[in-house]
Amino acid sequence: MIKTISKEKTYIPKFGGNRDLPSNEQISVTYKAATIELKNKIVSRPTAVGDFDETGKSRGMKIEFKVDDEAYLRNMIVSISGAGYKEGEGEVKHIRSAADLLKAPICFEPLVTELVELFREELTVTAVDEKN
Repeated sequence: MIKTISKEKTYIPKFGGNRDLPSNEQISVTYKAATIELKNKIVSRPTAVGDFDETGKSRGMKIEFKVDDEAYLRNMIVSISGAGYKEGEGEVKHIRSAADLLKAPICFEPLVTELVELFREELTVTAVDEKN
């Protein structure tokens, strides 16, 4: 069986009313299509952590999941267009990559959250949309 898929996808974020802007002013994020390799590299696995009292006696185990936002962004984002900021009267700093986004002012944190949620969903889907 042969399935037809895309290597990259484009997403227009909701962040800051972005979707209401004219298309030439919108932020657009191009990202990698989910693969098994990306999923294994990024998605956290449960970790068992022992809980001990001050004498060393075990009180049980806890299961922890850690979501690494940076790993999702660095491994999934191909490019970003239409995003940037200006510090005072300085020049515009364009956000074109995951690295740029991670260095951006805190006002871009909702965009980071939105993208991480999108990528988490993409990497946990179990079925591929079929064409035909």
